[in-house]
Formats: sequence, structure tokens, C-alpha cells
Amino acid sequence: MRPVAAVFLIACLSSSSFAADFRLAADDEPELGSFPGRALSLGPGRPVCGRVTFDRLTAARGGFIFVLDSAEPGDEDAVRMSAAVLARRGGLSSRAALAARRFKIPAVALGRGAWDGEAKTLTLSEPVFGPAESAGPARLRLAVGSRPRVLREGDAACVDPFASRVLLPAAGEGEARIAAAEAARAYDGLRDAGALERWLEAGPGPARATALMREILPRALEGDVPPVDFKRLVSASRRLAGESLLGAGKKVFRRACRQVRLELSECPAAADDASSEATLKRLLTRARALARHAEQAGELFGAGDGGVAVLARVCSAAVERRRKSVPSSTVSLEEAARAGGASASEVVELPPSSWDRFLADSGLDEFIERTLEDSSLGLKRKSNRIRERILAARLEPACEAGQAALAAASAGPVLVLGEDAMLKAAPGEVLAKIREAWASSWETGPLGARLRAGLGGKSSGRVRLERITPAEISGLAFSRDPGSGRRGRILIEAAAGDLESLLGGGAASLRLTLESRSGRVLESEGTGDLLSPARLKRLARLVRALDAWQGSGLEIAFSFSQEKLQVHRAAALEVLPPPRPVEDSVSPRPQGQSLPVKTAR
Repeated sequence: MRPVAAVFLIACLSSSSFAADFRLAADDEPELGSFPGRALSLGPGRPVCGRVTFDRLTAARGGFIFVLDSAEPGDEDAVRMSAAVLARRGGLSSRAALAARRFKIPAVALGRGAWDGEAKTLTLSEPVFGPAESAGPARLRLAVGSRPRVLREGDAACVDPFASRVLLPAAGEGEARIAAAEAARAYDGLRDAGALERWLEAGPGPARATALMREILPRALEGDVPPVDFKRLVSASRRLAGESLLGAGKKVFRRACRQVRLELSECPAAADDASSEATLKRLLTRARALARHAEQAGELFGAGDGGVAVLARVCSAAVERRRKSVPSSTVSLEEAARAGGASASEVVELPPSSWDRFLADSGLDEFIERTLEDSSLGLKRKSNRIRERILAARLEPACEAGQAALAAASAGPVLVLGEDAMLKAAPGEVLAKIREAWASSWETGPLGARLRAGLGGKSSGRVRLERITPAEISGLAFSRDPGSGRRGRILIEAAAGDLESLLGGGAASLRLTLESRSGRVLESEGTGDLLSPARLKRLARLVRALDAWQGSGLEIAFSFSQEKLQVHRAAALEVLPPPRPVEDSVSPRPQGQSLPVKTAR
């Protein structure tokens, strides 16, 4: 029997009626230049394609995919302004991961490759697959060797955190992918299908049309491209690329539907664990919308609904069963933590009116409204302008929020917990850190999510202050896989000491993967015996309770002080809001606008 270096599954057809209901076609050919990795941050939840840079200053200009060996102090601005981050190494509590999740930037760590910082290259080993072979009911392609792939400054790359992989397209395809990604980002802001159609006609060809489908089709499945716009763009692509677009479009559709099916397959378990009517409503709304979007998109390629409708019906049935016993009221984090056998850390919350008062006193409310309505500005420029004004404004110590913050920090350093930030603040810098927390909610990730949800400039401005207390062990727990969002496993990174040791990144000495129900260790990396089996079981119980409370994946900051288990923060992993209802009307933006295809710097 010959040795096999790797196996890629092309198709595996089950005889079960459940699998047959999906009507799945054979999976795609293995994609050349695709390298698996570990997702560090989901970002917008879809692949990001762009030009790479190894240089920190270039990345800080904005719009590039920042490639690094492992993040170092001073890389924060480069990560914040990047379109995505590609790290050679690093875990979920590394500096790169913490910064990427804070700023909602997609990030993947490859965990392999030869790094050359002087030459600015990353060399990877790419498997070479032989012809497809039959193996019973399956079709397999065997890896028969490998070849080097060198990633250099300015090359094209696509970072896909949901699939936990990085794609290095061939030279000709790479330029088309970058151009299509820039055009699609412009469409996100303009919502002008006519402008995108004219962009497509400016450079006709199968590669350009296929690249556009790779960008637009996942957006259509999420409801970010109205059906009338999507149909128009598919028709334009077929006119320019011919019938070859159907085959390419089906491949893209199948890939996108695999991710949708993966999400929906988790819905019944999520419904069984749901702790409120609100969680069930969110699950049901999303399942129904995804099914409608998949049906409408698949119809244009003659590809059916990709098996999404079956799973949506299973999800709906699970929601209806659970609805009979779930309470209608929502519970607080403190109550959810107690249900999980832990306590929430003591915090001081700024008065609810603090953010609105700050806007009014500094004249920012009108400025933010004007900036968001300015169609000449891209998302990054809007974000930068608003952030700069927030950071430059003054939060008066004598105001209600200032007094509450200074009182909370009078006894020592505190954690400033915003909707999108967790910052350490010494007593003398707490007011500045509060402004940073507010500004973090206007990063491109959170701002883009609110705009897609139709919330515009609405930000809660909620800020809590937590006193930093000594702890024996602190860590981060992920209730679901940060890349795929799959349940069943809990990922933990822990270090000795209090929570502030994690804020600088690189402090984790132990990484664990637990079976979520039992708390049993499935995988372990690192040295030391920080967490006993009893503590792991308690931690698994807490993570399950908080995941059910939220109804989605969470990043949970925790600590042990003797036998006291505390929750410091529970932040949602997902960035994308539930899909909007399917729109049958035309795009809200007037047609005829020009489409900028250069990334704003």
C-alpha cells in the first residue's frame, strides 16, 4: 500500500435519507494555493482579498493584508488599519489575535512556513494532488508531492477566517481577485449595482466575472445584496464571460452554502440551550432568511438551494419545541454567570446618558451624522474621521461620567470595558481610556456591522469599569471554534497571574481544547498544570451556560482566585448581524454614481 501524504475528499455520498435530501453535488476540486491555518479573529465573517505587506508602516496606511511572524509591541496601529492579518505563528491570546479581535479585523495563523524578515518573504509547502480515484462511495485525490510557494511583498492573498485558511491565488487570478474585492467594498458603501455593472464591463473576461461572483455571492446569501441587484450582476457577468460562468458560479455557490449549512447544523443544539425568547427569535429569523437567500441565489445558477432549506426547517422545528419551555424575559450576565457556577466581577457602570452627554458637550453628534451621510467617503475614512474627533474631544472630570470614573479608579488600576474594547487604565489615564473605548466602537468592523444592520450611527456607548484584583490564574475561553463557529469544543488559553497579564498578549503558557459537555481535555499544548480537572469541569459548565445565555459563540475572560471563579467579560465572536429580510425592491442608492475601486488610504 503506497504512503499517502494527504487526502482531499471530493465527494462522499451517504445512503441516508437525510443526506439525500441535501441533493449535494460533488465537492470542488482542491483549490490550488490554499493553506489551512487557525482562525484568530472572524472579522466581517467573509474572505478578505488584498495585497500583502510585511512592513508595519505600510500596513498602518490602511487597506493591506498585514503579514507578520508574530505580533510585537507597536504593531497595534498596523493591525487596526489592515484589511486582514496573516500570522505565521500565534495563538488566540497572542498580540495579533487580541488586537485583531478588538478591532474586528479577520486574522488567521498558519502555524507553518519559513519566515525571512530581511527579504520579506514567507515560504510555504503546497501539496500537489494526483488524479481523482474511486474509493468505494467516495472520490479521492491523493497528495503525490509538494512544491514551494513564496509569498512576497505586494502579492495577492485571500484570508478566510471562517474556513480557517489562506489562499494564495495565481498571478493572473490574483489581480482579478484584488480588483473585484475593491469593487465589492465600494458597492457595500454605495449600494449601486449600475456602477458595479459598469466596472465589470470595463474589463470583460471570465476571470474578472468569476472573481466578482466570489465576492458578491456570499454577500447575497447574507442578504447584503438585494435579489434584484444580484440578478442584474449575474446577467451582466454571463454576457461578458459566457456560459462558463455557470460552472464557476456553481462552485462558488457550493462553497458559500457549505458555510451556511455548517452554521444551520448548529441551530438545533443552540435552540435546546437557549435561555430566552429573544435568542430563539434570532435563530429563527436568521434560518428563514438564509434559506430564502440561498433559494434565490441558487436559482440563477440552476443549483437548487444547496441543501439549506432542509436544515432551516430542522432549525425551525427545534425552535418551536424549545419555545414551549423557554422563559420570555432575558437575564443579565450576572444571573447567567451564577447559573454557571461563577460570579461576575464587580463593576461600576457609567451613567446611561454619559455617551449622549459627551457627544452633545463636544458637538460630535452633528459631525458624526454628517460624516456618515457623506457618500464620497469610504468606510475606513468615515471611521478614521469619527475616531480622531472622539479621541481629541475632552471628557470633563467634573461631569457625571468623569466623577464616576475617577471614583472607580481611585483605589488602583481598572479595566475599561466598552462594547468593543477591554483596556487597562491607571488612575491618571482612566478618562482617556474611556474615550478610547468609545472610539473603538467606531472602528471599521463595528461600524460596518451597524451600517449593514441599518443602525447607522447608533452606538450604545456603554462603558463599565472593573477594578483589577489579584488572581492565581487568568485566561480566555471560547465557547465555540472562533473560525467555524462550531459547537462541541471549548478552546482555552490560560496563564498564571491576573487578567491584565493577558492584555499585552503572548502571556499564555497553556492551550487546551475541551469536550464541552464533560470538560475532558482533548488537546493540550504548552507546559504546566495550571488548571486541575475539577477546575476545567467548572469552567466548561460556565462556558456552556454563557453560550446558551447569548445564543452564539463567546470570548470569555475569566480568572480563578483560590476557588472563586469570576467572569470579567463575555464578548460575542460574531460580527455580522442577523440577515435582513429579503428585499424585492431596487437598491436604495440612486443609480449612475461612479464606482471607486481604489482602497481608501
